[in-house]
Amino acid sequence: MTNEDTAGIRAETSIQAVHIQDVWDYIKPAIDNILKDLPWKDFRAEDIYASCSAGDSAVFVDIDVPAGESFFILRMDENQSTKEKTLCLWISYSTTQETAQRVMSAIDTIASDSGCAYIEFVTGSEKLVEYGKIYGFDKVMYEVRKAVPTRQATEEPQTV
Repeated sequence: MTNEDTAGIRAETSIQAVHIQDVWDYIKPAIDNILKDLPWKDFRAEDIYASCSAGDSAVFVDIDVPAGESFFILRMDENQSTKEKTLCLWISYSTTQETAQRVMSAIDTIASDSGCAYIEFVTGSEKLVEYGKIYGFDKVMYEVRKAVPTRQATEEPQTV
């Protein structure tokens, strides 16, 4: 199958960039489930929609599977000091294992054609970290976090 060349993807792939408005109703339930399971909450589904609508991110679908069953959202980050570009896999979702190879191949092509030095994703799942190793990803950082205990309304603030 040949498709038009979109966002640096070679024409022989079933992965296509699409307008977020055309697929939002299909992909939003999966995005909501992904966000529900995240251990951090620094963005909302609406932020993803706004970023894609503004052209700061892009949504891609696998046209060989039913709508909403395989998609990913990418954004390009640039290090202001080194000027190196990193392709950030912001959201990724698939109901089938067989799409993973097509998706990773498309992401590799997009990153290469865009002059990126790296591809990265952030996850709270050790299982996804291990899965990423199959496709050449290395864990490069540990993030640790501690919740700050809240004071009771009757407690007096401490002065330092």
